[in-house]
Amino acid sequence: MNETGRIEAFSDGVFAIAITLLILEIKVPHELPAGALGRYLLHDWPSYLAFLASFFTIGVMWMNHHRLFTLIGGANDVLIGLNLLLLLGVTWIPYPTALLAEHLTTANERVAAVVYAGSFFAISIVFQVLWRYAMRIEGIILPECVVIAHSIHRQYRWGPLFYVIAILIGLFNGTACLIWSALLGIYFALPPKLWASH
Repeated sequence: MNETGRIEAFSDGVFAIAITLLILEIKVPHELPAGALGRYLLHDWPSYLAFLASFFTIGVMWMNHHRLFTLIGGANDVLIGLNLLLLLGVTWIPYPTALLAEHLTTANERVAAVVYAGSFFAISIVFQVLWRYAMRIEGIILPECVVIAHSIHRQYRWGPLFYVIAILIGLFNGTACLIWSALLGIYFALPPKLWASH
């Protein structure tokens, strides 16, 4: 098993870049007619909503990634590979965010929403595989962290199902899909001790 410091440092960098790229999709307007700036800013509300939902979701993913790696005392090649796959998904998120923001009020809204929610569904699957692998392989989870690890497992296990619901919502309404995604961010930000068995 390898120590995990370099994995966490690299992952933090990737999360930071991905979350920063989100704001680059919100463009500053140029060459507008006099007095038109206010209308333009109001018209661009889909970009603000998509930015906030994705910023919050990526931020919560980073928080949960940090939670996991405070419990992980060692890593092998498989865990490192799964972590890279997770980071691949994280770096992808700015694209579906921009796609949904661009098409939120058009006839392409539902397709963009499904791509957006489907991206988070794929990431939730990788999160599940990574965490289940860490719990199953002896020597990865620190012995003193087993109890909290089981609480995290109970909290995370519904993640893929929740994002399937997001996809279904996206089939009907992109704005509702963004709101549901933000609510899921709140759910996954809750402290795992709430799922501790008594």
